[in-house]
Amino acid sequence: MELRPLTLADLEAATEVQSAAFQDDPLWVYLYPDVERRKRLLRKTFVRALRLGILSEQAYGIGEPLEGLALWSAPNDSTPIAAVLRSGLWQMLFVPAFMASLPRAIPIFSRFESMQKRYAPEPHYYLQTISVAPRAQGKGLASRLIRPFLMKADAERVSVYTETMTPSNVGLYEHYGFRTVEQYDVPGQDLHVWGFYRPVQ
Repeated sequence: MELRPLTLADLEAATEVQSAAFQDDPLWVYLYPDVERRKRLLRKTFVRALRLGILSEQAYGIGEPLEGLALWSAPNDSTPIAAVLRSGLWQMLFVPAFMASLPRAIPIFSRFESMQKRYAPEPHYYLQTISVAPRAQGKGLASRLIRPFLMKADAERVSVYTETMTPSNVGLYEHYGFRTVEQYDVPGQDLHVWGFYRPVQ
């Protein structure tokens, strides 16, 4: 299986993969505690976020049918305004349940941003998200979604940054040469944000 850029033809499959992969993710469980509501809102959110990733040429997938995907931004990447508008992400502002979650979501996403700026201020590759379909777990797909970009980063002599709120991912990223630069505990919640930095190898 070869890693390939995703196109809009992959959008429905990509949405299914990412929604299933994040159904029990600590962040999304916190934002949308009700299981059925979470299923609906993940699809609404991810179909727009993935459309933006595809239009920005930052989305990559593996498998036929699609089994895993990752959103990677390269050093000095910028998201075109036209892509933001075409993605429809702004339409989430009219979804009441999404708006209700913003007071809890904004501090966490702001922490993501501030940690990235603090620990990776230089041009770097950024792993925004990685998703493997539950049916495809244990096939080594995470490695195929991560390693090619680590090799690109090393060849270009730049660093890599990512974060997670899933405890089981900590060892995964350390396995790939990332080091934990911060563990942030969300006040009043059993939620944690780990920031990971990988210097040039």
